[in-house]
Amino acid sequence: MAEIVDTRDAIQFLQEMIRIDSTNPPGHEHRVTEWLARRFERIHLPFQVMQIEDGRSNLEVRLTGTGRKKLFFCGHMDTVATGDWTAWTYPPFSGELVDNRLYGRGASDMKSGLAAMVLAIESLYRDAMKLDGDVILLATAGEEVDSCGARRYREEIGVDDVDAIVIGEPTHEKVVIGHKGALWLEVTCFGKTAHGSMPDQGINAIEHMIQFIEQLKIYEHEWRKEERILGKSSITVTQMHGGIQTNVIPDRCVIHLDIRSVPPQSHLDLIREIKQKAEALSKEINGFRAEVRMLLDRAPILSSTSSDIIQTALQIKGLSEDDVYGVSYYTDGSVLNPQSTIPTLIYGPGDEKLAHQPNEWVDVDAYIRSISFYRELAIQYLGRGMNFPHLR
Repeated sequence: MAEIVDTRDAIQFLQEMIRIDSTNPPGHEHRVTEWLARRFERIHLPFQVMQIEDGRSNLEVRLTGTGRKKLFFCGHMDTVATGDWTAWTYPPFSGELVDNRLYGRGASDMKSGLAAMVLAIESLYRDAMKLDGDVILLATAGEEVDSCGARRYREEIGVDDVDAIVIGEPTHEKVVIGHKGALWLEVTCFGKTAHGSMPDQGINAIEHMIQFIEQLKIYEHEWRKEERILGKSSITVTQMHGGIQTNVIPDRCVIHLDIRSVPPQSHLDLIREIKQKAEALSKEINGFRAEVRMLLDRAPILSSTSSDIIQTALQIKGLSEDDVYGVSYYTDGSVLNPQSTIPTLIYGPGDEKLAHQPNEWVDVDAYIRSISFYRELAIQYLGRGMNFPHLR
């Protein structure tokens, strides 16, 4: 693919995006929206802003061609928190360029992917590319916490008429056709306080929680499945809190479960079965009482390798159907396309292993290649039209 963008401009563009603090919480994604809006205004590229709440918004751009098909690009503007700045060799909002690596929070996850999508869209607009279909770019708020931006977009606009989705999350330039589902649960065991020297006078919530976890681990072996592309499902205890002080029997213990699922596992069925396990323990153990609450629910996504968008991506990369992958993390795709009815490609220049880490970086060459990839993907997937595209 020929060079389609000035490398120096592309690097500066990504550096400026990284220097905007959009850590979530609280998000402040509207800072990125305003910055992108100023750029689009300079080149007369029309856009729409969707306000979500104070300081938070989505931004949408549409290149309208024949309308025969619709290709939907999506990337999120928020990042996770930076953590301890002393763990960073370069400040997390510096956008420092060292040895062809661009450092900063969001460099990999996923401001490089979003920046590459924006520049690909800009190049199509600048060249007045004749496309036999429409290209939509959505920059969302909130993906790292609750996907508030993707949810609002689905509720108010929707993607039912979209033919294919491309998510710019970090894949190390691999063609990814799906991701695991994520279900986060909070389980609380309730007990009764007593003096630590008189444990028989109380009900120890921590001990009851230990018994619940033991049953949960037994159940996990029965529930676990493996999907060829996505790998194994899992149930993991990631947080545990309980007790008041050393000499007080704890009357409350709380755990958080991080559950990763693969098709065809049902999150509703899993919640029901976990609640049934807790109810069974209440009948077996005197004083046992537990409550299960859902914190997050993200469906797994999996597309067929035979779908047009995946075939187009493989063709551009010079790969075969054996060269497709799955990832463990979830994306906005699970909110926009929870039933996997729309073929979805996940592809980005970042390395998923660097996401959420100190000294997060992206390879500059991979970033530049991704701009060309997204552009070529739109051209080959939609095809050339007879009329110049206009914008709305």
